[in-house]
Amino acid sequence: MAAAVIIILLFTTSLSHPGLMSADQQHITGKLNQNGGSSDSGEVSIPDYGTDSGSASQIAVQCGVLKLRQSTESTAQIPLYCISGKFHGEFVPSNLPHRELPVIQGVSLPATELTRWGAYLLNGGSNHGYLLLAPRSWKVVTAETGMNGSVKVEMQDSGNPRIHMTYQDVGACMGCAAQMMGSYFPDMRKWAEEQGFAGEPPVFESRVELNEHMTQFVLNNDNGAYKTYGAAYRFLDPDNAQFTSLEIEAPEAQVQTVHTMLDFYAKHPTAFVY
Repeated sequence: MAAAVIIILLFTTSLSHPGLMSADQQHITGKLNQNGGSSDSGEVSIPDYGTDSGSASQIAVQCGVLKLRQSTESTAQIPLYCISGKFHGEFVPSNLPHRELPVIQGVSLPATELTRWGAYLLNGGSNHGYLLLAPRSWKVVTAETGMNGSVKVEMQDSGNPRIHMTYQDVGACMGCAAQMMGSYFPDMRKWAEEQGFAGEPPVFESRVELNEHMTQFVLNNDNGAYKTYGAAYRFLDPDNAQFTSLEIEAPEAQVQTVHTMLDFYAKHPTAFVY
């Protein structure tokens, strides 16, 4: 009932088809509906989230703050938004972390920029989740976790949906990891083919390896003023293969915002343990 009252107050101009609020709008209005709905039996109800902006469900709500160690003497903080997504396995974790997240080291945002940014957490269990940095004016439109632990999160600028990002983790799918590694890391293409998982490499406009596990790139997608900027992470040992990536489509005028998001991803490319 309380959630319904809040929706009526916030969307008086469009009562029949309320849209998803951006994190910035939630921060301004102080929306604190953290736990989602529940049925009469007490079971948590996971809404059918999608990209339809006519959905009344909120896929991310403010649930605290994320502290950033700016220097040895200074700690800043930005809003933390908890994502409620689709879980296709038997276990559905709470969308809230079980404890306060640790202070993030090595991420410095100018004081004048702090009001622009938010941290977004897709909780994955009792001690881990997926942590992303994005402008508060963006909204989460998709968040899914597969039975094999694969994860996909999509966000977009609420004022311009063409500006959007996609994060993915292939989870325990070894073949998927091999195929993606062979596509995004040319030195692994032959290995992936030998495993029987030849992929179709994207067309890179530019590409640079930051270290043995991480590459950053710009795709040649022939999309006018918009470019696809991205980064990909790999890890391989005899018993494990991991691949994650973050791709952001945006105009060149937004390149500083893009690089801030990619730099954060490069520090936390896989599940964030807290």
